[in-house]
Amino acid sequence: MSKEEKRWRREEMKCKFCSGKNVVRKGIRKLKSGRKQIFLCKDCSKRFSQGFSKKKYNAKLILNAVCAYNQGYNYEEVCDLICRKFKVNISGSSISRWCEEYKLGYLNIRNKILGKYGFNLVVGRMFKHSGLIYNFKYHKGKLKEFCRFNGLRNFVFDVAKGVDDKVFDGKRCSDLRGDVKVNVKVYGNTKLNKVLGGALKIVKSNKQRHGIVEDFMLSCDRDTIAVEVPVWYWDKIKDEGICGHIDILQVKYGKVWVLDYKPDSEKENVDKVVSQLYNYALGLSFRSKLDLKDVKCGWFDENKMFVFDAKEVKVR
Repeated sequence: MSKEEKRWRREEMKCKFCSGKNVVRKGIRKLKSGRKQIFLCKDCSKRFSQGFSKKKYNAKLILNAVCAYNQGYNYEEVCDLICRKFKVNISGSSISRWCEEYKLGYLNIRNKILGKYGFNLVVGRMFKHSGLIYNFKYHKGKLKEFCRFNGLRNFVFDVAKGVDDKVFDGKRCSDLRGDVKVNVKVYGNTKLNKVLGGALKIVKSNKQRHGIVEDFMLSCDRDTIAVEVPVWYWDKIKDEGICGHIDILQVKYGKVWVLDYKPDSEKENVDKVVSQLYNYALGLSFRSKLDLKDVKCGWFDENKMFVFDAKEVKVR
């Protein structure tokens, strides 16, 4: 059995159009970058290949180039970075085309942010909580420019200075499953879903997917101000500490958005995810003096997004 066949058996293939799993191999396509396996979905009768099938370069290289440009490097500098990292030569026109193709709003304000706040806009700090590594990062340009919530802005700046590990000895938000009730709205085929869809098909594990989503949104999305944000609070009723890390923190439409990337989001237990995100919102509210009416929560994958208002959650 070839390595390709072994990998095919290990991976759980999904149709890129309908997400069905009734998929079979259907021939090979020859490209400049090599041979591409073609698949046929028996559910919707459409053919597709994995990843960036029409690209000369692989998706990891493309995403690195797009993020580097949005972080402040010019085309020449990005070409040099990619050449040293991937050992290939690319052109400035390719970078420009990729940035347009995979933009989520930030490209339109990139020059303004760079001119006002300078270079090195992404600030990070690594935390090790409960034996796990979390790469907290925030975008100081977007945080200063768009975050009208002073408490939230100050909290993010303070987190970058350090957090006492003892506050993370409590219950993790992701382990909680409260008895909650709230109206969850479902959105499909959004701009975010479309842009992330192709990029995530090359990633083999969910752990890698989280990192790709977070870095991509922090660099390319206009509204994302921070990722892997630690939050914690003391539950007086249960007399225990609650803690966790918010995947993606946004400020948009006059609200603070607490978002979590969930592969196969439709299969998630709704009560469990709502409880997790609601506790994230409570922790963020305590730490940054936010009113829950100003917080929206949601989870998403490359197909759909699920959203609810934190203030409307009823704990039964």
